[in-house]
Amino acid sequence: MSIIKIILTILFSLLISDTFAQTLPLELNNFQTVTSHKQLSSIVKELDSKSEIINVEEIGKSVEGREIFAVKFSKDGFNDKSKLKVLFFAQQHGNEQSGKEGALILAKELIKNENKFLFDRIDFALIPQVNPDGSELNKRRNSNGLDLNRNHLLIEEPEVQAVHNFFAKYNFDVTLDVHEYYPYSEEWKEFGYYKRADEQLGILTNPNISEKIIKYSKEKVLPFISEWLHSRNFSFNEYVVGGPPNIERLRHSTVDINDGRQSFGMLNTLSFILEGKNGKDYYVENIKHRSEAQSQAMLALLFFCYKNYDEINKLIEHERKEILSDNSPVVVQMDHFNDGSKFNLPVTSVSDEKDTVIQVDNYNPLVKKLLEIPQPDAYLVPKASSLSVGFMNNHKIFYHDQTPELGNVEIYNITKIDSIELEGEKFGNPELSIVEKKITDIDAEKYYIVPLNQPKRKILVLAFEPQSMLGLRNYEKFKKLLQAGFDYPIFRYIKD
Repeated sequence: MSIIKIILTILFSLLISDTFAQTLPLELNNFQTVTSHKQLSSIVKELDSKSEIINVEEIGKSVEGREIFAVKFSKDGFNDKSKLKVLFFAQQHGNEQSGKEGALILAKELIKNENKFLFDRIDFALIPQVNPDGSELNKRRNSNGLDLNRNHLLIEEPEVQAVHNFFAKYNFDVTLDVHEYYPYSEEWKEFGYYKRADEQLGILTNPNISEKIIKYSKEKVLPFISEWLHSRNFSFNEYVVGGPPNIERLRHSTVDINDGRQSFGMLNTLSFILEGKNGKDYYVENIKHRSEAQSQAMLALLFFCYKNYDEINKLIEHERKEILSDNSPVVVQMDHFNDGSKFNLPVTSVSDEKDTVIQVDNYNPLVKKLLEIPQPDAYLVPKASSLSVGFMNNHKIFYHDQTPELGNVEIYNITKIDSIELEGEKFGNPELSIVEKKITDIDAEKYYIVPLNQPKRKILVLAFEPQSMLGLRNYEKFKKLLQAGFDYPIFRYIKD
């Protein structure tokens, strides 16, 4: 190729990037109307055709049949196993529009030549919109009326299945679930202040997840994102829920594993939730600033991953190997407690809109273990229980029906069901008696054997144990699992 042709090719490439950078629908609509699914579909396909580092994959469809896209950024087609695999996904909640818009802004930034170095070390996938049906109506839930970010344990909705199947395909090392929070409730209005952070980043909180990953997130990732955003005039703090401060307790987000952060964190993924500040109208109020803040927070995490590629790779590889041999007890009940530390919460006054910081005393950052359960070697799940078998299929859990000859079965008898309040919610808290039998003393042909030496072992324990505050029995369709005076139908198997 001649020098002139090379120069023309480079100039044409730059022209494409610059042209695309000026044509996002949000900008064309003067920030009065958000990007529709039809427009998003056109954008990602245009990116695919114009950038050599982008490949767009349709990973699923919504309830109403709208495509869910993953935009993959890579210099080798996601084939280099040494690269860090990073996944961001946005707009599980349809009325949180800035995640989608911020993702599109991020995409146009990443195709610029000055940012392509990131993909020397990273294979990056961006799902800009998980809930297209909800987005079209600016409604939180999907077309089945379900909250997608409460479906990551059951994995029943097609949108959530698409995300989990895509995750499993590449076994991503780092994930980010992009959301918005709404600070303008009547309770906070009466308090006289609103939370004002443009962005909040939440780290993993469930104590069954690697302590090393949680510590790394707290000590390394949070300070980096904070400095990045503050230097670009966006306010930031670690994600907190609850309050108003010193009236109700303030804590970090839930320990539940049914969301898009913790569900992947349970596999020892470096996983986060991003919460940008929503508009007062749940739509376009301040959408330009909101979307730019989301984009910058996402870009910050990508840069962190690039700069710390080696240590992240080693951390995740080591901690994932540990899962298969980790037969330590699983924490099935836990809650948030004060440890004496204070939290400086950035707020805005309702009366004069002045910014200030409130020192929070009733701050509860410590997650304490309240009840631990030893892991069995396997569970026995009734073949006739279509719901439990469906749960395992949705998770792609390995199970079989080859009954072991030796070993004991522990059967829970539910003697009484009290209640317990954890994370501000009430749960049925059963009293149990345990009956032990030889496996040869039960009709084993009626059960599937679910061994625990697989990556989702702790998810299985949290799902199946009747005393688990995060278990299947807390969902309406699984209520019959827990009935006073009856045996719990899922048995524990212990090898001789």
